Formats: sequence, C-alpha cells, structure tokens
Amino acid sequence: MANEPHTIRASMIVEAPEGFTSTSQAHSHLKVRSTVYRPLRSRIELYRFVLDLNRRGVTYNKMQKTIFQKYGTKLSKASISQWIRGIHHPWGSLNQFSLKSSPELAYVIGAILSDGNLHNHGYAHEMMLSVKDPDFARAFGKCLAKILSKKKPYGIHWSDKRGRWTVQGSSLILYEFLNRDWHELKNSIEHCEKCKPAFLRAFFDGEGSITRRQLSVYNTDLQLLLYVKSLLGSLGIETLAPRVSRPANTILKDPSTGKTYRTRKDCYQMHLRRKALPIFQKHVGFTISRKQQVLEGVREKSRPLFQWYQV
Repeated sequence: MANEPHTIRASMIVEAPEGFTSTSQAHSHLKVRSTVYRPLRSRIELYRFVLDLNRRGVTYNKMQKTIFQKYGTKLSKASISQWIRGIHHPWGSLNQFSLKSSPELAYVIGAILSDGNLHNHGYAHEMMLSVKDPDFARAFGKCLAKILSKKKPYGIHWSDKRGRWTVQGSSLILYEFLNRDWHELKNSIEHCEKCKPAFLRAFFDGEGSITRRQLSVYNTDLQLLLYVKSLLGSLGIETLAPRVSRPANTILKDPSTGKTYRTRKDCYQMHLRRKALPIFQKHVGFTISRKQQVLEGVREKSRPLFQWYQV
C-alpha cells in the first residue's frame, strides 16, 4: 500500500475471521493482526471508485489491477464483492450518513460555515452549534438528525458557561465530509432549487444582521462572501460589493466575559439592496423568528421611516 498522510498503523488482538492467516500462532483462537488503515475519506473515495467500475461492467480482476495502479492498494475480490452487494461499507458500524444531497444537508453546511463548529475529541467527531437563538439551534438539530437518519431531532440545551443554546451530534462520516474546503461542498449546496435557499437561510441565520431597513451579512472569508453573493444573484437578489467592516488587529471586548481579544483577520460586510428584501423574504428568509419579524416589518409601507430596529 502506498504511503499516505495520517495513515494509522494498528496492532490488535482480534478473533480470527474465516480465511485470515496470522503471522503469530501463539494462541489457537486469538490472532495478532498488524494492519495499515487508510483514512476514512480515502476509504470512501475507494468505495465510490469500486461502485463506479462495477456500473461500467469492469470485471473483478480488472478492478484489482486498476485499483492497484491508481491507489497502490491490493483490494481482495471478497471485499470488492461485499461492497458491490452492499454487505459491507467502508464506514462499518459508524453513525450513518448517506452522502445524499438534500436541503437539510445544505442547511447544516450553511450553519457550520457561519456559527457552527467541528470538534474532534479523538473518540468523538462532533458537529456543534452554540447560539443565542433557540429556534436556530432547534432547526440545526432537526436537520442534523434528518441526514443522520435519527428518529428524533437532537435536543438543545442551555449552557451557562457560554450563555448560549447548544446542540451537537456525532458522526465520523459527516465530520469527514464537512471538514474540508467549502469549495468542495458546492455540489451539495447547489444540488437543487431547495438546497441553495436552505444553505443561504442557515448562513444568514448565523452571519446575517438586519438593522433599520438594511440587511447585511458578515464573514472573514472574502471568497465565501463572493460565493454567497453569486448564490443570491441566481435567485434575483441584488447585493452591493463586500467591503472591510473591521480590519485585522482590531481590539474587541467580549461583553459576556469582559475579556478583550485582538482580531486576526479582516471582517467583510456585504449589504443587500433594499429593493431585494422582498425577494429575499420570499425565497430565503430567516429561521430565527426575531430576525424574520423585522424582515417582514420593513415591507410595511405604513411603518415610520425613523423607527430603528436592531437585531
């Protein structure tokens, strides 16, 4: 097998499976196996490649040669057969994630790219959202449960330490899927006419701010904001060009802890044109009720122009 970054070598005492030949015969029923394991992402890539070769009618012998030439891996015919017949999968008994694009997946991606976080505790690979609005946390928990085939939404709980509502779920497969450059997630975001608005709704739930009659969105990744701009444009929602709203090395104070910190990156701001707000409300909107109420209010012609709203 070709050397690969982050490859893990493990030596374990295991029950010897049928057809397994051990280098140690110290015990009659226990065998010591030393195996080089590919990272999960590589195993999934190899799995998809096998299924693609099968769809093209490639024989098992030819598959083995092709796989070895491309990946430097000797894959047994038994493993190929079990993958093709659906008996085994590269993720084993891990928390299942179907890799199928959906509005729920698009929403989770939008939440992770805004206020969400990915945590790797060694034994647990978590998707977490910690926010001040419980409706945002509930929506994330519902979508996360949907794509992980859970019967009930993940529950939210109040964290006194953070002063926020927190929700989290664990899945190594979903963690590996999300833990990469956002450019590689574009197919899931743009999968269908429902996925783009779902992604944008989550992103604006996390990074959007509506004050007075101005709707803005913020992020430190300029290229990501430009991508959001293009998605909005595809829905007929006009925006102004992003600009720096807070330069790097700005000193800020956390109101909940009183601690000060220095920003490391420029923060960019992008405004939506006022005439685009009705279109945004129709096609995207907010999950967060307090933001949605203000968005709906700015359309009321009878509302005084001098009245101020801060969200």
